[in-house]
Formats: sequence, structure tokens, C-alpha cells
Amino acid sequence: MRLAPAALIVIAAGLVTGCGERDFTATELVDAVNEHGAQLVLGEPVTTNEAGEEVYTVRSTATGAEPNPQLEGGGGQGALVVADDAGSAADEFDRCESAADLTCFRVANVVLRFSALDAPDQARISGAVSALASEG
Repeated sequence: MRLAPAALIVIAAGLVTGCGERDFTATELVDAVNEHGAQLVLGEPVTTNEAGEEVYTVRSTATGAEPNPQLEGGGGQGALVVADDAGSAADEFDRCESAADLTCFRVANVVLRFSALDAPDQARISGAVSALASEG
């Protein structure tokens, strides 16, 4: 069964809350989803938002040791927001979802948001987020 990209986002959003009460740093989250195949590269902190939460650049890349041509994406650019807690992250995720041009993922206290993320990248990140959620 083939799901539309929007369906993948909804599935990922529903599963990420299963990560329990664990809070992630930006590096911990990227490392954790990369263990499940997300292939994200974390950049430096670029700013803090109005709530004082750190915002990092993040990039999706399909340059793994064994690339799969069917899952290689275009290297989407995005942002990673580290919220103070899961409640603040839920609020940030809701704001992200309300923007028509963003693809959003939430894991515990962290929100990933991408613009112009292609379907292979969405599928890879969604699968990694779902796998991480199933561990929690």
C-alpha cells in the first residue's frame, strides 16, 4: 500500500508521542533518528525563538554507506527546535503543521520542520521517527 506524503506525516506525528518523558538535545535526537536511517546532518544553532528555545539548521541527505536509489532524496533543508518540554514541543508542532508549506515531525521535546522536502526524504525520516517512537 502506498501512502501519500501527507499521510506519512500524520502517522509520524501520531507515533512520536510514544517516546515517553525523555527530553533530547539536538545532537541526541539527530543521532537517535540516524540510527534508524533518517540521514540527517545537524548544523550550528542559528537563533533562539521568542520562547528562548534553540533553533538549529538541519539537512536531510541520502549519503549513507549503502545508499538506496529508491530512497535517495534531494537533501532537504530545515530547522530543528529544541523545546523546554513535550508540551512546548506540541505547541511548536501545531504551529508548524498550520503552515501549508512545511513538513513537520515531533519527537518528545524536539520539532523538525522542513520546507520543500521531497517524498523519499519524507518517507525515510518518517520511518526513522516511527522506529524511534516504537522504542519508547
